[in-house]
Amino acid sequence: MAQISIRAYPWPKKYRFHGTKEPPLNPQPETLLQHVAAARSVAELSRLAEALTGLWLAAAHDQEPAALGVMVSDVADAITRRLLIMAEECIGPPPVSYAWIAYGSQGRRELTLNSDQDNALVLDDRYEPSLHGDYFAAMGEAVCDGLAACGFIHCPGDMMASNPRWRMRQADWCSTFADWITACDPQKARLAGNFFDLRHIHGDHGLVAPLENTIRALCPKHDSLLAHWVANANSAPSALGIFRRFITDHNGLLDLKRAAIIPLVELARIHCLAAGTDTCGTTQRLVLAGGRRWLSSAGAKELGEAFGFTLGLRVRQQRLALMQGKPAGNLVDPATLTAGEQERLRGILGLIALHQRALLQAYPYMTTR
Repeated sequence: MAQISIRAYPWPKKYRFHGTKEPPLNPQPETLLQHVAAARSVAELSRLAEALTGLWLAAAHDQEPAALGVMVSDVADAITRRLLIMAEECIGPPPVSYAWIAYGSQGRRELTLNSDQDNALVLDDRYEPSLHGDYFAAMGEAVCDGLAACGFIHCPGDMMASNPRWRMRQADWCSTFADWITACDPQKARLAGNFFDLRHIHGDHGLVAPLENTIRALCPKHDSLLAHWVANANSAPSALGIFRRFITDHNGLLDLKRAAIIPLVELARIHCLAAGTDTCGTTQRLVLAGGRRWLSSAGAKELGEAFGFTLGLRVRQQRLALMQGKPAGNLVDPATLTAGEQERLRGILGLIALHQRALLQAYPYMTTR
């Protein structure tokens, strides 16, 4: 195939797509997804994305916290697919097959409002950078910029498909994952902690299955990566101090994400991959890992309930902030919680520390240096 030259296309800076009739700004979730699928410009997608906060606020009133993450993730998925289709319409069909994957919170379907994006491209093994590199560079840049225009900000660490490091052939992804698992170090462990929550979003799903199979087959057999994750989890300071007092910032606020949500996500990931199970959502991982290898069924139930309770506290705080015109974040003032909620949160922080120390007995030999 002749070399693709990005200069031959009006892409990606101007996004010259034709607009369509403007949809209502506050549709229902199903209607919003339909309008996203029919959008013809980044500007139209951006306007549709403005409805997401209102939908989230309405759903937060009576839906389970985990359902909100699914809703936001579904909208992000739909916008991503539409951007990819628009890209192909603009620069032509892909020269080789590809798969767009999301990882991190979108991969787990646990996105929150104003989340950053984590994505990558898996390319057919026939991909040649000299022949096809410009095409997929244009696609990655435009889709990532389009997502940012819709409120899903660029990843501060540049772990996106717009970065050539995260556009690889399928075989290269598989060998990279195998290296992270079998010859791990702290940096590889950090990367795997994000990428191993991957989920196919668009394109050839057959390109993604070997990556998932590599993770599922190798993790139970090689302790290097799991040991690094366990060591890292145990190195983070607890948010519960002496006399079971909450450790807060200088404003008296506790970061629920850092103190509880991330540690629970990490525990679920470790147990799931140690057991060789195949799913990405935190709750589903705990269900499948319960009773296998290092996690009892009772322990899985406890952790799952802790995750749901903590998500509920964050949703309530975020809903209150949004209704006051403030950004939705992860900080909560423990003094605003009821006595029962404070005690439950203390119990969850203690439960997390207990499970982290238990895993350290199984993987005692790794340091975080």
